Amino acid sequence: MSLATNDSFWVFGYGSIIWDNSMFEPLKELDAKLIGAHREFNKKSIKSRGTKDKPGLALGLEYGGECVGKAFLINKSYWQDLKRREGGYIPIKTPNDKMKVVTSENKILTCTVFFTDQLSKNYVPENVSIEERAEIIRTAEIGENGNGRDYLKEINDFLEEKNVYDRRIKDLYSIVFQNK
Repeated sequence: MSLATNDSFWVFGYGSIIWDNSMFEPLKELDAKLIGAHREFNKKSIKSRGTKDKPGLALGLEYGGECVGKAFLINKSYWQDLKRREGGYIPIKTPNDKMKVVTSENKILTCTVFFTDQLSKNYVPENVSIEERAEIIRTAEIGENGNGRDYLKEINDFLEEKNVYDRRIKDLYSIVFQNK
């Protein structure tokens, strides 16, 4: 396994960066798991997957549980581009007292994780029901990177490909796509 150097760093991908990462030219990619947080559609997307008038939802993280994804080794020259892309998220270094990233070989990586900013006006708190989240995704306007339905389908397909059952994603997927 390659370790980060002064010229590179690891970032944990749990959403679109898994399949949309070519602008960062990853040096290496590993199957990995984030222990201490789980995926949640908890961030209004007013640009990428929706508009200000009709926002969509983007994936973020909430503390507790675990999340299967990918770890990417990226050249440090891409740090500012990555931070811009992940605007509205807080970069957190792991391992820390709440989270760690573990590879499929059971190695702990020093990794950056982009966590939802719970103080942001675009944060969708945990008390918003799954039905309300589904309605936001269904009614969002198309943003610069498409719509929330496609985004939900892409993450669902990734998890199915990896044989990962994520109840929150499956339940949301079922509700969003039951009323095509």
